[in-house]
Amino acid sequence: MMRLAAAVICCGQMAAAGGLMDRTVTFGALAYDQADAPIFVGDRHPAVVSDRIEYGLRPEGAQNGWDIVPAIIDIRDQQIIVTYPDTVGGQFPAPAFNGYVLDFLTECVLFNGAGQDQDNSTVTLADDAIFVEGSRLYVNMAGLDFGPQTFVVVDVDVADCPLS
Repeated sequence: MMRLAAAVICCGQMAAAGGLMDRTVTFGALAYDQADAPIFVGDRHPAVVSDRIEYGLRPEGAQNGWDIVPAIIDIRDQQIIVTYPDTVGGQFPAPAFNGYVLDFLTECVLFNGAGQDQDNSTVTLADDAIFVEGSRLYVNMAGLDFGPQTFVVVDVDVADCPLS
């Protein structure tokens, strides 16, 4: 059975104007070969960004033979850190996109940009693996190895935007 793995988000910066702290976000997994025909669409998990871990992703039920690989997502003011529990390991299957989507429960576009923090990540994502579309941040894990020692750290630049 093919499995969709989830990424973990974390960071360690102090709250700042234009950051993620105290904002309501949703997070979930997605896999597709063609964006308009997804293979797997994970549940959307809402949370308010705080100093605690926002998501502990678990299997949600198979779709087209795919399901979530357990992951721990910690979102901080200007970073997202993805890690995995001791019970999982392997390699993400490699369709065009197999990863995570973070978005906001507001109408305005919040991301100015995002990129991988190479110094604090244990794997290297492809150059085009992290991208922003409107108020959504995508992190493509397709083809990467993962396990309990895997850390994926994504730095984000978030615009000031009044919450709706």
